[in-house]
Amino acid sequence: MCILWTSFFTSCSETVEASGESTLFPAVNQSIDFKLYPNDMAKNDSAAAHLARGVMLMVHPEAAYTLSFDIDPTQPTPELQLFRTYEVNGREGYVNFTKVRTLMPTVVGNRYVYSFTCHENKMSIWATTLGVDGKYYEGKVENVRLNGVGTNSTHFSINLIVVGAMEKTKDGLSIEEFSSYLLSAFREKYYGVTIDTLYVRYANTHPTLGYKYPAEIPWVAGESSEDMFVSELAGWPEDNLRNALNIIMVHSISKNEIMGFAHLFSGVLGSGDESSVVIGEHVRKTGGGLELLSAYTIAMTAIHESGHFFGLRHTSTTRRDLSHETESGLMVLSGDLSNMEDGLTDTPFCIDVFRSTLYKTAGVGDAVYRSSSIGCLAKSGIETCPDVNNIMFPITVSDTIDAIFTEQQMEIIRSSLMIFPH
Repeated sequence: MCILWTSFFTSCSETVEASGESTLFPAVNQSIDFKLYPNDMAKNDSAAAHLARGVMLMVHPEAAYTLSFDIDPTQPTPELQLFRTYEVNGREGYVNFTKVRTLMPTVVGNRYVYSFTCHENKMSIWATTLGVDGKYYEGKVENVRLNGVGTNSTHFSINLIVVGAMEKTKDGLSIEEFSSYLLSAFREKYYGVTIDTLYVRYANTHPTLGYKYPAEIPWVAGESSEDMFVSELAGWPEDNLRNALNIIMVHSISKNEIMGFAHLFSGVLGSGDESSVVIGEHVRKTGGGLELLSAYTIAMTAIHESGHFFGLRHTSTTRRDLSHETESGLMVLSGDLSNMEDGLTDTPFCIDVFRSTLYKTAGVGDAVYRSSSIGCLAKSGIETCPDVNNIMFPITVSDTIDAIFTEQQMEIIRSSLMIFPH
């Protein structure tokens, strides 16, 4: 058993089946701490090292996948076993496993390649093992990749869900005016895909949940409800909105200097726990008080967080990206240091971001967009980072008006969109 996010599962089928019938479950004496996302180019050395005893794979309906890694010539060829996960009754967060299929690889160059297609009704989390004669594979697993190909549309719509009391942006735009601005910004920055429509819905008008979200009270993500993603508002009950990208706009976020957050590779367009992108109209300042943000800053926050939603990492890793928060509130470095870089050849990397003290406090969500003053950036050396003009740079800088996605980043966004059902 392990702690991980679970979903409802239906049967899946694979293209290659091994002759062995033994079942080698993920190791039950350890938690499964590492996950592979489709088309992620980061090194993921920790996931590679644990692949034999169990890592998580994120898979989607009707998408075709290959899991591959370098051949260790000193060891026999391992078989890959894939497992569904299901919740253990009465133990929240714990799961057990049932085997989906056992696969043998094809050999392509110096790599083992395992191929499978998944027939699911929604996004799911699987677990792996690698085995030889019923025992965990003892060879080296290096340069692991999970590649996914889908056939869904490269078009999508956005549902901007406004929660609680709002005012005009710092530069005087109303919500309706801001929504037009946001659509234009998304269409400019997401140049490799098509944004069909941006809808605006107000939480207080939701047909069944509106009473929970009074329009006159400011909503603070992380304080106003236990679910900081306000997940129940995703999958708005209108045909055109059920499978949109949900952007939840709140008054502010409870943590200082945080303007927005999203999970890395959220994986779901429409309804789903923690599947929304959250942005604030205000940012809480470390010295106290709130700062009302401009339309540009709010829009770029939404675009940056949506990049995480579609599978993009920060161009330069922060200490927070590779840390977890302990029960006492301390941030402890515990992640995969091989993922210091996003693995893309057209996104520069800046070590000054990781060395910076800007990220030694706790944030919220898997990926956060943080504000900072130019003076603070200058002291840390971050203002000269070569990736400061990339949308996925982890800190917003007021004068980076020409921030872009690179071609490789757009290809990841495009491939993810084709995997996500919508």
